Amino acid sequence: MITFIGHVSKDINVIHGKEETAYGGGVVAGSITAALLGVKAKVVTKCAREDIVHFEFLRENGVEVVFLESNRTTSIENRYGTSPDERESFLISAADPFTEEDLLHVEGKVCHVNPLWYGEFPEELITKLREKVDFLSGDAQGFVRAPENGKLVYRDWRKKEHLRFFDLFKVDIKEAAVLTGTKDLKDACRIIGSFGTRIVLATHSAGVLVFDGEFHEAPFEGWTLEGRTGRGDTCTAAFLVAFLFKGMSVDEATRFAARVTSVKMRHPGPLRRDDVETLSGNQHL
Repeated sequence: MITFIGHVSKDINVIHGKEETAYGGGVVAGSITAALLGVKAKVVTKCAREDIVHFEFLRENGVEVVFLESNRTTSIENRYGTSPDERESFLISAADPFTEEDLLHVEGKVCHVNPLWYGEFPEELITKLREKVDFLSGDAQGFVRAPENGKLVYRDWRKKEHLRFFDLFKVDIKEAAVLTGTKDLKDACRIIGSFGTRIVLATHSAGVLVFDGEFHEAPFEGWTLEGRTGRGDTCTAAFLVAFLFKGMSVDEATRFAARVTSVKMRHPGPLRRDDVETLSGNQHL
């Protein structure tokens, strides 16, 4: 089992000037990916009671969900530029942060921490969670992206204190630069790895780059800008499934994750059952 912990979100995505509302969040894209690829997936999240109905599709996709009560649901507006690496985000509302008591709902030996904004998953919980699982994965987004006058801005993080607790840490090209001060993605991955993370997974417009002492690369193919939201979450989940549950090498898991993510990026929303059928038909799974 993989447990995904993080807020679900009412996303307002503005692409080519067109506004669309989607019920998502990193835990949505990641958990559905894992479930459709054949691994038992659980989500521990927080949202307002009246919004639970909007996320029932998680269960319809085979995901076990624990909805913890919050007065509000996290809502984020994403404004995309012409490149999938260009995005401005605004925090409209925020659900309550997680607490140590909430970690009681984490099951299995693998957990992916997937917060959307800084403060959602307090750092003191990282060591507590590390004690519960054999493999701890995390997404940089919720540690380097902080609300400032409504806008989510990127700030460096106390990485030397916390990265050593993660077996895998996922970044995109912007987060990697914020954490390391370099725009060279390979150099950034080396630096992040030097803080103790076993595996660094980085996504960018052209594909996925994984560093575990050596580099592994695979391209994204056939994507659309409308399918950009959830790119990194899908890629991380697919990599975890391949590496931890399907017995693939890091190199094989990197290529697997890129293929799965490419298919997901052809449409808005999370991975779909027919996407998996397409991949299976092409003998990619």
